[in-house]
Amino acid sequence: MAATNEPNDPGRKPDGLRLRDWLWRPWYAKLWWSGVPVYWLGMLAALRFDGLTSIYHSALGGYLNIVFFPPLVALILSFGFFREWLVRLNHSAAIGVLDENCLSNDKYGPSGMPWEFDPLDPRSAAFWIGNPLNPLNPSNINRVS
Repeated sequence: MAATNEPNDPGRKPDGLRLRDWLWRPWYAKLWWSGVPVYWLGMLAALRFDGLTSIYHSALGGYLNIVFFPPLVALILSFGFFREWLVRLNHSAAIGVLDENCLSNDKYGPSGMPWEFDPLDPRSAAFWIGNPLNPLNPSNINRVS
């Protein structure tokens, strides 16, 4: 048997979706993660050596501060994982539920607009024409002036 870092787990699917496959397995991820401690240890060394201080206080140092920020590295490297995870989700069950909820008639007012924005529906609060807070209502009182 070949020596691997994988545990002997017969219940695990070989094509299982794992975050570590995107965060550490590719060569560019290993290179990027290896550069993170080098950069931050160099910034720590800049406290002792003035020659490094000019590098870390420059515009390039500010750019590298963003590039080697560990949460940002993790977010960028995990993008492929989340993309694959969303592709594998079963969306067919959610589509039927969404259609039933969106087509109900109680969500629309008399003019065919959603009731929250329909000026002919009293449920639309200040948008309703009969509401004295609506500026189009003849009995609107301008309390500002």
